[in-house]
Amino acid sequence: MANSASNNDKGPTFSFAEEPLGIPADEGFGFFQGTPEDVIGPNDRFQLQVKLGFGTNSMCGFDRQLGTHVALKILSGHATSLNAAFRLRELVIHQRLASLPPEESKHCSRLIAHFTHRGIEKDGDHLCLALELQQASLGAVWKAHNVDQYPISTVKRIMRHMLHGMVALHKYIKPDNIMVGLAPSWTTEAIDSWAYAHPPRVYGPSQSLYKVITEAFVSERLPVPSIAELELCDFKLADFSQAQQVDDQTTDRVTPLTLRPPEVILGGPWDEKVDIWTFGCLSPQVFTLLTRVPLFASEVRPSHLPYLRPGVDPTSENVQTEYILWQITAFTNLRYHPIVLDVYPNSPQYFQKNGRMKSFKLFVLRPIEVCLRDVGRLADEDIVGAGALMRRCLTLNPTDRPSASELLQDPWLKESL
Repeated sequence: MANSASNNDKGPTFSFAEEPLGIPADEGFGFFQGTPEDVIGPNDRFQLQVKLGFGTNSMCGFDRQLGTHVALKILSGHATSLNAAFRLRELVIHQRLASLPPEESKHCSRLIAHFTHRGIEKDGDHLCLALELQQASLGAVWKAHNVDQYPISTVKRIMRHMLHGMVALHKYIKPDNIMVGLAPSWTTEAIDSWAYAHPPRVYGPSQSLYKVITEAFVSERLPVPSIAELELCDFKLADFSQAQQVDDQTTDRVTPLTLRPPEVILGGPWDEKVDIWTFGCLSPQVFTLLTRVPLFASEVRPSHLPYLRPGVDPTSENVQTEYILWQITAFTNLRYHPIVLDVYPNSPQYFQKNGRMKSFKLFVLRPIEVCLRDVGRLADEDIVGAGALMRRCLTLNPTDRPSASELLQDPWLKESL
């Protein structure tokens, strides 16, 4: 996959196979230019072995002090400066989780150590996070297995582990930020063998801002767990680069649009209950794992075009956002009273004074249970149980949503324990 970067709106554009190397931190970049064979950290503690990903740079490394493999997340110089200024809270949140009893944070990615590594040229310093090694993201597992539906027992296991993680942390939840722990077969010896079988590979030379890059390394991936192995794996919240502290918020973009709760769309205050909404509507939790079909679509479906008012452009950003609100009403049969809408600053963008939507006409109610049943893959008892769970999460008033701890006591979730 090629990425492109430019140093300003009118400057040159470069194409990179993975992360944009050789562009300074003060231009918004500053990616790590080391090799998978470097030794870094205090007292040369970490031996890098295999590049696992890009974006922030991730390496599989060996912790010489603990005698175990770790994931070294090496932040760009720009991201490091944002963490130093507390505009990003990744290190702070990792440290808070590390202060909790292990049982409380076992379903969140665990910080083993952190240190700063001086970059080369104008890359700036790199904040390095040594984290427990995980096998794959749930998103990668999802793409690798071409199955219509995961076993209900596996779905419930994932959901329970996610809720345990949500008890400890509010974060930006999406499939690529849910990690699958190492299956039991991945011993230290097995990881060493895999690393030996994947020696460093480099892309061909590419032009960057000030030089030609000759050591752009190819990312490797540990094999994803089989469907059978998923029953034995732990699932953990990871990648806290966008995580928020409820009492010190830096952004309202806390989830993708299709998972964003109505109070955030409408510009109101929010708290940890935004995660409960996300848990109930999509992503790695309820509906999509059960059906392989998203609950809320980001673009107006052809079957819904007749519900648009005359002259409305279905591709405009405002209409697509309003479409999320329209679908919420269609699936839950809940709607805001005009008096309530008055307290939300963004309401006039999507609602008329009488509470009706600006761009969409009235709809035909389509309950969640009907959507689950139409997929044709679930037993009746699972349709009832999953539907009831989702309804508890998808309430317009955040104070009416249960906590993660309360959802862990849901009868349907506990059935397979």
